[in-house]
Amino acid sequence: MSLIDLWTISLLLSALALLIITGLIVARVITGRRQREVQAQRGKLLPLLLGSASDEELAELRRSGPDILGSLVTELIELVRGDERAQFVATATRAGVTCTLRRQLASGSTQARAVAAEVLGNFPDELCTAALEEALDDRDSRVRLTSALALASSDRSPPPQLLVQRLGLGIHEHSLLTVTLLSEISRQRPDEVRALIDGDDVPAAVKAAAIEALSSSGDYSLVGVICRLTLAAGDLSPELPRYLRALGAFQHPAALPAIRLHLASSTWWVRAAAAEAAGRIGLAEANLELSQLLDDNDWWVRFRAGEALTRLGEPGRTLLAEASRCGTERARDAARLTLAEQALTA
Repeated sequence: MSLIDLWTISLLLSALALLIITGLIVARVITGRRQREVQAQRGKLLPLLLGSASDEELAELRRSGPDILGSLVTELIELVRGDERAQFVATATRAGVTCTLRRQLASGSTQARAVAAEVLGNFPDELCTAALEEALDDRDSRVRLTSALALASSDRSPPPQLLVQRLGLGIHEHSLLTVTLLSEISRQRPDEVRALIDGDDVPAAVKAAAIEALSSSGDYSLVGVICRLTLAAGDLSPELPRYLRALGAFQHPAALPAIRLHLASSTWWVRAAAAEAAGRIGLAEANLELSQLLDDNDWWVRFRAGEALTRLGEPGRTLLAEASRCGTERARDAARLTLAEQALTA
């Protein structure tokens, strides 16, 4: 290769680099101008959405472009509360935002479909409800679950049993949002969620989620059902700690047999959950088992046992003091740390 060839190649590469830099600068200018135009449009649209827009103003909203309007509504709808929210939803509906969101829910990307489903939960008309119900069969599990949550949050959810089948809850879908979904439904229809616990063909994970959803209801008739499930569950059952936490949430002494059984579990996370439940209920009958767990092989179990003993009041604190003086090395350390954490003396 001659020297002239090298110069020619160098010049061509320099020209190519200059061309690329020029293209990037032009693209940056165009993008910046477009962003400023969008921001200016959003500035005009915002007061119209928050106010009681006239028909002429609504026409301006529609002319602004459905994408800008839709994105603005998506960003703002969770920030508006009270009467302003109702006004905001009404104005957005009249401006045709729901059409954009329904189209987005049907044919957008996975992220766009999930966002559209979440926002459509704020629009209670029949078309939006139908779109969300159709999205329960979406190809993506996240969109399906978001649609179910949107329907449940506005009391438009199908029966829980039907949701279990359509979403594959407890079989293909194991999201912790199942508890949130059932909690939303139980606010208005607790009996339907309760029926899941008694259902023979309901997956165990769904029963556990239903129990957690109802654990703050104060319905003590559930305690017997949860106790039966707890006693029947094996040590390695993933639902067992959830049952024990639910019993702790009800704080009913009838849970004693189930909790006492699992304080002696061969699985450390079950023993820890049982100790925590015993403390929350205040099961003084289990104080000796809790005292023995201060010498457990697992640190988390020892921590939960110490914590539970402090919740038992003076008898529990007395056992902690005895363990801090006369227990094994592990028990002494656990008891002393518990007493120090609770600012108690041995």
